[in-house]
Amino acid sequence: MIVSLSPPGIKCQVGDFVVLIDPPVGRKAGLILYTTFQLPLKFPLSPETIAGAGEYEISGVRVKGINLDKETKDQLLRTVYSAELEGIRLAFLGELGEESISEILDKLGTVDILFLSASRGSAKQITTLIKQVDPKIIIPVGDKTVKLLTEELGQKVKAEEKLVIKKKELEKGQIAHKLVWLKS
Repeated sequence: MIVSLSPPGIKCQVGDFVVLIDPPVGRKAGLILYTTFQLPLKFPLSPETIAGAGEYEISGVRVKGINLDKETKDQLLRTVYSAELEGIRLAFLGELGEESISEILDKLGTVDILFLSASRGSAKQITTLIKQVDPKIIIPVGDKTVKLLTEELGQKVKAEEKLVIKKKELEKGQIAHKLVWLKS
């Protein structure tokens, strides 16, 4: 799997299959997930687009969407996702607010790679979330999140263009809470 940031979103690719998270409207991919979506939803959504809670399977990729009730307002739907791609379990939290952290912990399940933005959460709450989710790799989205997490986790990282990772590398058990900074 190849992971990169393609502003304003995230791109995960296995072979020719591409998953985009929070891309600009109109982008095409095998699977598109929106952690933030303007309401009302304009139906029909394309068959490869997911916006909201539920369990889905698109092109063999299983996805679970969890609504953030405390952050969903009259005109904004907030959802976090867990997905399994090539045997690697991913979680996309988007811009998680402080009040939603406890709301999602029990529902996420096992996570290998955690994507999050800490722009609205406190450092203590974000690190508590990371410890409870216990991902092998953490990918912060946004420079503020990178700075906060390098300080909180005590890790020094250099910006990289992309992350190339295989399931067997995660299974070795040598990776735990590794911070990966991807250039945006």
